[in-house]
Amino acid sequence: MTSSVSIDSVLALCPPNHNWRIKVRVVRLWIADSYTGDNKPVSMELILVDQYGGKIQASIRKILFRKWAEVIVEGNMYVMTFFHLIPNMGSYRPTEHGFRILFNNKTNVIPCESSIIPRWGFTLKDSEAVNGDVVQPEYLVDVLGLLTAASELRTYIKDGISTRMLLIEISDEKGKVECALFGDYADIVSDFIAANANEKPVIVFQLAKIKTFRGKNVLQNVMKASRVIFNPEIAEVISFMDRISIVDFKINEPVGKLFTPKPALPMFEDFMNTHPKKSISGLNETAEDGLFIVLGKVVGLLQDDLWWYFACKCHRAVTYDDGIYYCAGCFKHVMDVIPRYRIKLEVSDEVDSANFVLFDYDAQYLLMKSCKEVLAYVKDPKSGEIPSMIEDILVGKELLLKVEKKSNTLFQYDDSYRIKRVCDDLAIIAAYKSAGHVETPNMGNSMIVQSLTAVKLGEEKDLSQCPSISAEVSDPDVLTPSLGDGPSYAGCSGNLFKRKVVDQSNTVSGVGKLKMKQVKLEEE
Repeated sequence: MTSSVSIDSVLALCPPNHNWRIKVRVVRLWIADSYTGDNKPVSMELILVDQYGGKIQASIRKILFRKWAEVIVEGNMYVMTFFHLIPNMGSYRPTEHGFRILFNNKTNVIPCESSIIPRWGFTLKDSEAVNGDVVQPEYLVDVLGLLTAASELRTYIKDGISTRMLLIEISDEKGKVECALFGDYADIVSDFIAANANEKPVIVFQLAKIKTFRGKNVLQNVMKASRVIFNPEIAEVISFMDRISIVDFKINEPVGKLFTPKPALPMFEDFMNTHPKKSISGLNETAEDGLFIVLGKVVGLLQDDLWWYFACKCHRAVTYDDGIYYCAGCFKHVMDVIPRYRIKLEVSDEVDSANFVLFDYDAQYLLMKSCKEVLAYVKDPKSGEIPSMIEDILVGKELLLKVEKKSNTLFQYDDSYRIKRVCDDLAIIAAYKSAGHVETPNMGNSMIVQSLTAVKLGEEKDLSQCPSISAEVSDPDVLTPSLGDGPSYAGCSGNLFKRKVVDQSNTVSGVGKLKMKQVKLEEE
C-alpha cells in the first residue's frame, strides 16, 4: 500500500484498494448521451494520462455533473483521490486499461502543474496494424498520417435522419487507412481542405472506432469522443515526416479525390420502379439477361456445399494451398482471410420454385450477424451443416429479391440465380403485391400476365426420390477453400434436407404444374 503523500502509477490501479492517489492530465473530455438517441446526457467522460504514459478512462455520472462541470477542464492537470474502480468493458473502450475510474461524492480533485505529463496522450497505431487483426475492435485507436484523399461531402440517411458524411484516406509509410466521418467531424475536415487547398496536411485521428465494412477495416468517428487534429507540433509528427521523406507523397499538392461507389438507390425505388418484375416461372423461362425483381418465400436451405467460404480482404474468395491461402485477385498468398456467407436458398412463389445464392452483405442484412459471429457458435464449421439460428430466421421468410440472370457465362451458381439485393420490409412487399402484375409464361412458353395472389404453402414433403434435373457447376469467383479434413459428400444420393413446397393442388389458371427441383451432388 502506498503512503498518503506518494503518487501512484495509473497502470497500477486495481481493486480492492481505494486509497489511490494519481497525478494526471485530462487529455480528453466529453459528455456522453444516452443510447436511446434522445440526446440526453448521462455521464461526463474523461481520458487521463500520467507521466509514464499510462491511460485510464474516468466516468462522472449525471448526478455529479454540476459538482465537476466547471472544475475539470480538458488539458489541465490534477491530483485525484478517493474514487472507485470498475471493470473496463463494452465495445467502445478508449483505453486498454483493465479498469475504469468512477467518481463518487468523496472523490477529491486538486489542480496541479507538471512539465512531464504528455499533452495529448496518443497511443498511435500505423496503417498495417489497423488494416490487420492486431488491434482488437472494441478498443478505440489513434492514427497519424497524411490526409491524401477525400470524397465529396454528402448526406447519409438512416432511419429517416440525415447526417453529413465524408470519406477520407490517411496514409503512412506502411499503407493507407480509409475513414468515415459523420456530422461535425465531416464539416471540420471538409472546411480545412477547402481553406488549405494546396497542401496535404498531417492529420491525427484520435479515439477512432475500427469497423469492418464489406470485409475491410475502416475507421469511424465516435460522436463527441473522437478528435481530429491538423499539423500538431509534436515529436511524433517530426518523426513521421522524417520517415516519409523518402516516399513520394507529393505533400505540396492538393488533397486527392477519393472516388466512392455510387450510393445505392433507396430500397423502395430499387424494388418498385427500377427493374422488370418476374414470377419465378417467368424468370426460369425468359431468355433475356439482366436484373429482375422476384417475390417469394424461402422454403428450404440447400446443404450440398459449405454455407460459408474464406475470402481475402479484397472480397475475392481464396483457395487453400498447402497450409496457406492464395488470392487470385491480389495475385499473392495472404495470411488474413475473412469468413463470408454463401447460403443457397430454395424460394417458391406458389407456382414455381428456384434456387438463389445469398452472399455476405445481404445475409448480414437479414441475419444481423456477421459470418464470423455465427461461426463462433458452431462446433464444427467444416461439417457443412447450416446452423439452426440461420434456418430459423430464413426459412419461411417472404422476400423481395433483386436477382441477376446471366446466360453468357461458364458458370451459373449450380443452376441458381445470384441475389444482388434483398428486401424483407413488409411495407415494400405489400406495395409490390398491390402494385400489380408480373410476367409469367404459360404452358406454350408465351408470356401472360399474372396477379400476385397469396397461396399458402403446403405440407412438408421429402423430395429425395424426385428425379435429378441439374448438375453442379463450380464458380471460379466464389471458391470454397479446401479445409483439409472437411466432409466428403462422394457417394451421397438424394437430398440432404427436407424442403417445404407448394401443394400441387394450388395452381393458377393458365400455368403448368409446379416444377420441383433437386440439386444433384457432384462426386469429389
